[in-house]
Amino acid sequence: MMREGNMEYALTRVHARHGMRLAEGSWRRLEASRDLSHYLEVLRTSPQAHWIASLDPASDSHAMERALRNEWRRYVTGVAVWHPQLWQPWLAWLAWLPLLGLLAALARAAPAPRWLLADPVCGPLALGSPEERIAALQRTPLAALAPALQGRMSVAHAWYAQWQRLAPRSDEPTRQLRSRLLVTLERHAEAMLRTQDSSIALRQELTVRLSQLFRAGAETVVASVCHMALLALDLERLRGGLISRRVFGPRGERLEAT
Repeated sequence: MMREGNMEYALTRVHARHGMRLAEGSWRRLEASRDLSHYLEVLRTSPQAHWIASLDPASDSHAMERALRNEWRRYVTGVAVWHPQLWQPWLAWLAWLPLLGLLAALARAAPAPRWLLADPVCGPLALGSPEERIAALQRTPLAALAPALQGRMSVAHAWYAQWQRLAPRSDEPTRQLRSRLLVTLERHAEAMLRTQDSSIALRQELTVRLSQLFRAGAETVVASVCHMALLALDLERLRGGLISRRVFGPRGERLEAT
């Protein structure tokens, strides 16, 4: 990944991709589709078709989630390499966010369920005892998360601490915008913990704040992070649409627990 990028080029591409996000009216038309086949058909005619390129109406819910995680990693890695090398590790670390819940499960001594073993990243780590899993994790780019599997902190805390360590020094305007971004994200996380909720209202509030920061930091790397954070919220909404239609649609599946 360590190919030298260019900030002006990167931000031009980020703004172009940002303009391809679904508007609220498009979301409403998509969500009017009650049937999974029609939902996928509508998506395939949108700029977001690449997220579900490997899916079809017969895909089970675990395959859907796995596909979205894989596409997210590809997307984040692609965005990161547009930027100067200085910023690439910090941006690329965002690729692992959807895996945090899965990695937390690896700390348990119980055998990993089949759907977790099928994940291309977590599956190879899920074999053996918790100690063997930690050793395997330490040989991967996710080694910084090992303290979480050792029970010393949460996976989210370990991820965030590493993200902070990867942040390069920057000029004062970028530093101030980055601080505002971190405060925004921390307040959202605290609100979710306080209410034990990930309600639509909280996500909408975060969307507004991230959109404001995207505009304020339009000429800085902060815009790239805001874009990916907003896209992560879009993918959470997309995931909900896919899974609800897969599980509760006319041919709903029984979720596999093991």
